[in-house]
Amino acid sequence: MVVPIPPPLDQLIRFIASEPFVKAAIFPGATFVAVLGILSVWYERKLLARVMLRIGPFHVGKYGGWLQVIADAVKFLSKEYIIPARARRKLFVSMPMAALLLAALLFAFIPFSEYWVIYRSDISVLLVFLLLAVSPIPFIVAGWASGSKYSFIGMIRFAFQIFAYEIPLFLALTGVIIAARSFDIVDIVNAQAAVPFAITQFIGFLVFFIAAVSEAERIPFDLPTAEQELVEGWMVEYGSVGFLTIQLAMYTKLDALVFFTVNMYLGGWHGPSLPGLPDTVAQPLWVFVKFLTVLTIILLFRGVYTRITMRRILDLGWRVLIPLALINLFIVSLTVYLPTLVG
Repeated sequence: MVVPIPPPLDQLIRFIASEPFVKAAIFPGATFVAVLGILSVWYERKLLARVMLRIGPFHVGKYGGWLQVIADAVKFLSKEYIIPARARRKLFVSMPMAALLLAALLFAFIPFSEYWVIYRSDISVLLVFLLLAVSPIPFIVAGWASGSKYSFIGMIRFAFQIFAYEIPLFLALTGVIIAARSFDIVDIVNAQAAVPFAITQFIGFLVFFIAAVSEAERIPFDLPTAEQELVEGWMVEYGSVGFLTIQLAMYTKLDALVFFTVNMYLGGWHGPSLPGLPDTVAQPLWVFVKFLTVLTIILLFRGVYTRITMRRILDLGWRVLIPLALINLFIVSLTVYLPTLVG
C-alpha cells in the first residue's frame, strides 16, 4: 500500500524550491554541479569497465570505486602546478577556471521542473545559445596559450570541429522553438506534455544529438585530444589543478548538454504519474531518469566506436547535418504554419 505524502511536506518542498539561495548554492546550483561532475567520472569508469570486461581499481577502489575518484582528486590537488616557459602565463592559468565557470552557468537556465530552476527567463534558450557559443573559447585560448605545438594542433582541430557543428546544433533547435512558439525552456517542455519533440522532429533530434556529442568532444569526435597523435591534444601542458579543472569543466558541459537534450526533445519532467510523490519530487526524478539514459548512450560510444578523421568530421557537419537540419526546419515550418495559411 502506497502512503501518500502529506500536504505539509509538499508545501515545505515548494517553499525550499522557491528560495533563490537554495537553488543557486545547492540544487540545481553549485553543490549539485560539483557532485554531478564527480559522479559522471565515476559512472563512466564503472560503465566502461563492464563493457571492456576490466576489473577496475582494487586497492583504493572499495565501495564501488568511490575511493579511486577521491584518490585521483587528492593526487591532482597535491601536485605542483607547472607552467611551461613558453606559455602565456595569465591566459594559461585563467582559462581552465573560465571554462568551468561557463559550463556551470548553463545550469542556471536549465530547469529540472517548473519549481526547480535557478533563473527562468522568456529567452532562456537564447541564453543557453550564448553560453554554448562562448564556452569553446576558453578551451581554444588554453591550447594557444600553452605554447606547445601539440596543444596548438589540438586547438586548431577543436576550432574547426566547433565551427562545423554549432550551426546544425542551433538550426535543429530552431525547429523546436517554432513548434513550441516560445524561447522559454519551461514552455518548450510543457509543449511536449503529450508527445516529445524527439518523435515529431526525429530528424532534428538526430542532428542535435550528434552535434551535442561533438560539442562535448566525446568519442568519436575527440580528435582534438587524440592521445595516440597529440599526447593529450590542446590540454597536453596542463597538470595538477589545471588538468583537474579542465576535466571537471568538460564533464560539467557534457552533463548540461544532456539535461538540455532531455528538456528540448524528450519531454523533460513529463512522464507517468508516480503515486505518493508530489510534483516537486516526481518531476526532477523523471528528468534524472531520462538524463541517465542519454548519458549512458553517449558514454557507451567510448567503448564501442573508434575515433574518426578530421575530414569525415567536417564532411558530416557541413555536408550532412546542416542539410538535414534545414530539411527538418522546412518540415516543422510546414506543419506549424501551413494549416494556418490554408484555413
